[in-house]
Amino acid sequence: MGNSLIEKGLISRKEVSATVTANDADGIRFKLINSDNFIEADLNNLFSTQRNTVLSKNNDCICLTEHFLAACALLKITNIDVELSEPELPFGDGSAEFWLSFLQGLNLPTECFDVREFELKEDIEIIDENDSSRFIKICKSEIFKIGYQMDWDHPALGKQNYTWSDLDPIKEIAEARTFSNEAENLALGLSGWVLGFNEAGFLQKLHADNEPARHKTLDLLGDLMLSGINPLTIKMSIISNKGGHELNSKAAAKLKEVFNA
Repeated sequence: MGNSLIEKGLISRKEVSATVTANDADGIRFKLINSDNFIEADLNNLFSTQRNTVLSKNNDCICLTEHFLAACALLKITNIDVELSEPELPFGDGSAEFWLSFLQGLNLPTECFDVREFELKEDIEIIDENDSSRFIKICKSEIFKIGYQMDWDHPALGKQNYTWSDLDPIKEIAEARTFSNEAENLALGLSGWVLGFNEAGFLQKLHADNEPARHKTLDLLGDLMLSGINPLTIKMSIISNKGGHELNSKAAAKLKEVFNA
């Protein structure tokens, strides 16, 4: 495998290769093969939050960045370049666990890791301007904690919640997979690949009863990396109530403002 990973891409349906190398303290950067254009994992390059987190710069786009960035957050990896054969990150099983295994096997130099520690000086609340029941609260804490509260009007999902702290096993959050309505999966040819649900429940065995809430927590963690600072280096407690990629990006923007990252 070396420093390259090959997995199928959700959008292209092609085998997508990702090659990771250390860089000189330039943060996490993406680029396409045969392009000299580096796209930094930063809010300045945020292009879309519709269904996934898309970064763009100088007409190049990279889709599905959130799971990879979540894996980097969990391992506190910060200074790497990622060269891709397609304008998307490999999807794998829709989790971040395969990224963890790959990244842990790279033996990256210490310069690639963020060992800083920060304290939150003020509490933060981000509220969806169109729906006040959707919000993200960030509070001071002795340790890093992050969680999601789900309240969906669907029998397979309903109400569930999950909280992860940096004292818990990484696998708990990393193995949580993307999920989608099975009717949509069938229409898009994703049935059997993307975790599907219908009115009767999930069609594949879940890793945990609250795997959907765990995955939304994983998404939140990855999106917060766009603040320019690894959220795990901050002593804070984050809870998202029915949030998604757009609200996540607004929380990342507030963190960036607070820490001037």
